[in-house]
Amino acid sequence: MSPPPVAPRLASELEQGDQVHGRHHSVLTDPLAPDLVRELCEPSAYPDDPSAAGGVEWIQTHLSHVFLTGRRVYKLRKAVDLGFVCFASRAERNADCLREVALNRRLAADVYLGVAPVETAPGGVRVGPVGEALAGGGEHCVVMRRLPAGRDALSLLQAGRLPPERLDRVAKRIAEFHAAHGLGVPAPFSASEWLDRCTRPVEQNFDLLAEAAGQLFPSGLLARVREAARAFVARHPERFEARRVAGRAVEGHGDLHLQHVWFETDAADPIFVDCIEFSERLRRIDAAAEVAFLAMDLCYRGEAGRAARFLRRYARASDDFELYSVVDYFLSYRAAVRAKVASVAAGDPGIETLQRDRAAESARRHLELAATALLPASGGALVLVGGAVGTGKSTTAEALADRVGGVVIASDRVRKRLAGLAPTDRAVAAVERGIYTTEWTERVYAGLLVRAVPVVASGRVAILDATFATRGHRRLAREAADALGVALRFVETRCPPAVARERLARRAAAGTDPSDAGPELHARSLADFEAVAPEEGIPTDVLDTADPAWRDELARRASAWGLGCSA
Repeated sequence: MSPPPVAPRLASELEQGDQVHGRHHSVLTDPLAPDLVRELCEPSAYPDDPSAAGGVEWIQTHLSHVFLTGRRVYKLRKAVDLGFVCFASRAERNADCLREVALNRRLAADVYLGVAPVETAPGGVRVGPVGEALAGGGEHCVVMRRLPAGRDALSLLQAGRLPPERLDRVAKRIAEFHAAHGLGVPAPFSASEWLDRCTRPVEQNFDLLAEAAGQLFPSGLLARVREAARAFVARHPERFEARRVAGRAVEGHGDLHLQHVWFETDAADPIFVDCIEFSERLRRIDAAAEVAFLAMDLCYRGEAGRAARFLRRYARASDDFELYSVVDYFLSYRAAVRAKVASVAAGDPGIETLQRDRAAESARRHLELAATALLPASGGALVLVGGAVGTGKSTTAEALADRVGGVVIASDRVRKRLAGLAPTDRAVAAVERGIYTTEWTERVYAGLLVRAVPVVASGRVAILDATFATRGHRRLAREAADALGVALRFVETRCPPAVARERLARRAAAGTDPSDAGPELHARSLADFEAVAPEEGIPTDVLDTADPAWRDELARRASAWGLGCSA
């Protein structure tokens, strides 16, 4: 028999391993009557939920009592005021229930079933029918469909069942979500207000962490992170403003980490639960702050390569390569937030000793990650992956990015973005027509280099995927690398013409690739390619992508270059 399902974790409130489980005892302080909690642990409290007959599990977090039956999750807010959130009155608690359902349905429409009244009847406490509105002025809870066990992204990762392609789908879905929930171009804040929104939560979090300094982690570690964060803002205030002007502020999820991402089946699209509903300020954020959370969580779990791939796939889907100008700042912030949450749990006398010890370790490790994220950038480079159409440029670029933690910027996608087309919208691919005129191609190559600048400046490797068939386009890249003070390399992909034509025909038939090039263009593309001359001063590697061992050969050469970091 398969194990019973588990509830979506409310990790915005407690770090993994720091939830408090109970049946008929109260561990975390809550002014709500303990009798109410005790009675909600009884199957009889759920007359409309037959699955409750199998038993009710009670989980506490700082903000909620959570009751789990076989098929449903009931989330009852605590009557607490923690400063950053206030549920002291019933009206505040009930209003937040409605917000939680409405906001979470954006990314998990069929998981959030509605709200239900918690009623006192002659036979005891009862949870009433689920509805869309409050049923009277009494206490209410959020009712959710219970998700299957072990299908959150963290559980899948720990079980070795989270292939990179699954996280690629997460990146694409979040990019779509952000596109649908942008706050305008520019975002509707003044420059000073936006900078305050980006940086004040960081400072406030440090103030809270100071209470645990010297006990859970060295005071010097906290001071180092704080000073590094302040120095980043002092050096680069224009980066935050550029994000505002470009319209990169979103009405986001606000708490995007691995345990809030779910795949009900291997083939299912991802769903996202437990957004921050109680604070508009923590939800109306830079898109980079959103994706930095998931990237940070992957780094914390020892998956820096997956984190790099997630960010680059999000940047590709959103055409937001400028995120690299600020993402490390936000990654550090997210790590420090997790350190704060863990430190709160570590100091809670109601939590058993083992859980407190794990929380203390989590606080220290997260703060160390926060410090690492803000180390001075180094190691940036520019790598061109070029060659005739059909020779495997895009596949090579992605493989190289996985190897060195790089960021792929593809000419086919830039061209479509500049034309206002979706990546898979078809356009005339013939030379000197439509968006393939000389003027358009010059715009595309300029666009590649513009997008590469923030990537390289962050200390990462920008991998430009284009034919780079002319010495003029390679010269532009040479000049850009010199201006940025970074190394430049060129990988020229080759394969037999018959192999290239077969690849192009297969790709055209699938219709899912951004490239419009078909097999009829290969001969022209090959004839137009200008061989790399020694006087160009670009170290060049020729890669035969028809060789079954080409990936191993690429990895060997990339290691010899000493660029980036092996993922």
